[in-house]
Amino acid sequence: MPGFFRVALVLPAGLLVLAAPLAAQLKLGDFSSTLNGNVSSGYTADFGNQTSSDHGWTAGGTTNLGGSFYNPNFINYAASVFLNQSRANSSFQSISNSSGVALSTNVFGGSHFPGAITYSKNFDREGNYGLPGTPNYVTHGNNGDLGITWGLNLPKAPTFTAGFQMGTDNYTVYGSDDEGNSSFHSINLHSSDMLQGFSMNGTYDRGASHSLVPEVVSGESESEIQSSSDGYGFGISHALPLHGSVSANASRSSFNTDSAGSTATGTVDLLNLVAAVLPAPKLTISGNVDYSDNLAGQLAEAVVSAGGAVPASLDNQTSYSLDTQVTMTYLATEAIQTSVYAERREQYYQDQTYSANTYGGNGSFTHRLGNGTFSASLLMAGNTAPQQGADSLSFAASAHYSGELEGWIFNGSVSYAQNMATLLVADMNSTYDISASAHRRFGQFNVSAGGSSARTALTGQSGTSSSSEGYNASLGYGSLIDATGSYSKSSGQALVTGAGLVTVPVPPPTLPSDLVALYGGTSYSGTLSSAPIKGLTLSASYSKSDANTSDNGTNTTNQNEQYNAIVQYRIRKMGFTSGFARLDQGFGGTSNPPSIISSFYVGLTRWFNFF
Repeated sequence: MPGFFRVALVLPAGLLVLAAPLAAQLKLGDFSSTLNGNVSSGYTADFGNQTSSDHGWTAGGTTNLGGSFYNPNFINYAASVFLNQSRANSSFQSISNSSGVALSTNVFGGSHFPGAITYSKNFDREGNYGLPGTPNYVTHGNNGDLGITWGLNLPKAPTFTAGFQMGTDNYTVYGSDDEGNSSFHSINLHSSDMLQGFSMNGTYDRGASHSLVPEVVSGESESEIQSSSDGYGFGISHALPLHGSVSANASRSSFNTDSAGSTATGTVDLLNLVAAVLPAPKLTISGNVDYSDNLAGQLAEAVVSAGGAVPASLDNQTSYSLDTQVTMTYLATEAIQTSVYAERREQYYQDQTYSANTYGGNGSFTHRLGNGTFSASLLMAGNTAPQQGADSLSFAASAHYSGELEGWIFNGSVSYAQNMATLLVADMNSTYDISASAHRRFGQFNVSAGGSSARTALTGQSGTSSSSEGYNASLGYGSLIDATGSYSKSSGQALVTGAGLVTVPVPPPTLPSDLVALYGGTSYSGTLSSAPIKGLTLSASYSKSDANTSDNGTNTTNQNEQYNAIVQYRIRKMGFTSGFARLDQGFGGTSNPPSIISSFYVGLTRWFNFF
C-alpha cells in the first residue's frame, strides 16, 4: 500500500481517537488521561535487487493515549498510533516502514455488566511464516483483528459471558512472488451457576477460518484450506463425603473442512466422569471414565484446530474409545509422594478393535540441596495389549535442579520416557529432553551459557521422529558491552497451514504423506550492544538460517540472512537516530533469485509529554 494511503487511513483514526477523549474531558471534566509520544524526521533510503530504489525525507512517530472516565472501573481506555516505524529508525521490529493503530477499552469493570473491546490494524508490517524450531520466513503485509467480550453477573443468577473475535492477515513472502492470507472469526458463550450444592456450567463455541498457503511452501499454486466448527458442552459437579467430589462433563462438537475440492465433516461426542475421596489425611483415591463416540473425529478435530486439511481416511469412519482408570495416591511426607494406578483402554478404529491394560506406579521426591532445590520422579508400568502380540514396559524418569553453587546460578533438567501411551492404543511414544543453563556475576562482569536437546518418536516406527537442539551464551561488562550468541537445529514432520508449518498434532501414520511436510534446518545468531555514556546506545545483530522443506514432492532449500544496526543518542527530550537493516531471503524451489532489501535512516526525534 502506498505511503500516502497508509497515512490517509491511519492518521485520521489516530486523530479521532485523540480528539474524542480531549473534547469529552473539556466538556464533562471526568476524564483522567495521559498523552505522550514522539515525532521523528530524517533522511531515509531503501534499495534492493527486486525493488526500485528510493530516498528522501520522511516523517513518522508514535502516540500513546491512556486514561479513564469517571472511574477506572467504569471506563478505561488506551490507544496507540505509529507511523513509518522500522528497525532502521526505531526499535520497531520491521524491515519496512510500518504504520498502524491499536485501541482497547474496558467498560463497566466494577459493575454486573463488564465488557472489553480491542482493535488493531497494521499496514506493511513484517510478519512470519512459522517453521518449528527454526527462524521463520519473513513476510510483509497488512493485518488486523477485533475482539469483543461482555459479561452478565447478576446476584443470585447464572453468570454469562459472550465473546467475539475476528482477524485477517494478507502477506507476501520476501524472496518469492507468492502471496498468502488467512482469516478467522469465532463466537464464544459461557454460563455458570450454583444450585442446591451443584456447580453447573455450559459453553458454546462456533468459528470458521480460511487460509491460502503460499506456493513456495505448499508446492501447489493457491492451496486453499477452509474449515468451520461449532460445539457445546455441559458440566456439573458436587461435593462427596470424605472430603471428596464428583463431576461429569459432556460435549458435542462438529467440524467441516474443504481443501482442494475434498470435503470432510464429522461430529464428536465426549463424556467424562471423575470422582475422588480422601479416606485418610494423606491418602487420595480417584477414578475417571472417558468416552468418545468418534475417535477418528477427535484426530480430525486436532488437525482442523491446527489449521490443516483433514484426510479422507478420517472422514465418516466408525470409531469409538473408552478409557477407565483408578488411582491411589499417598503423600508419605512433604517431600515424597507415591501413587499406583490401573487403567483399561478399549478402542475401535480403521475397522479394528484395540485394547490395553496398564498397571503402574510412580513416585516423586523433592529436597533442598545446597542453596537450591532438587526434584525427581520415576514411573513404571506394565502394558498388556493382545493386538500387539507382546507385553511392554513403560518407563519415565525426570530430574531437575535449580539453585546457586559457588556463586553460579544453575538450572538443569533431564527427562526420558519409553513406551508411553498416546491417544491411540496401538501407538507408543518415546522421548528425551535435556536442558541446562548457568549464570554468574563477577562484579560488573557477567557470563551465562545454556543448551537443550529433545527428541520424540513413535516406538518402533521409523520416520516418525522429530528433534531439536540449541545452545546460547552471553558475555557482558556492566552497560559497556553485552554480547550474545545462539545456535539451533531441528528436524521432523509438520502440517502445512496458512500461518506456517506446525508440529503434526496427531500420530504421523494417521496422516497420509501428501498432507505432511518434512522440515529441517539450522540457524545461528549474534547480538552486540553497548551504552558507553549516558543517553548513547549502540547495537548490532546478525542472524542466518538454512532450512529444507519437502511437501508434495517439492523440495526447497531456503535461506534467511539479516543484519541490523542502530545508533541512538538522547539528550533530554531530543534524540538522534541512525540505523541500517538488511534482509536476504531466498527459496531454492523457485525461479526467483534471493530477495535482498536494505534500508538506511538518519534523523532526529523529539519526545512530548502532553499531559
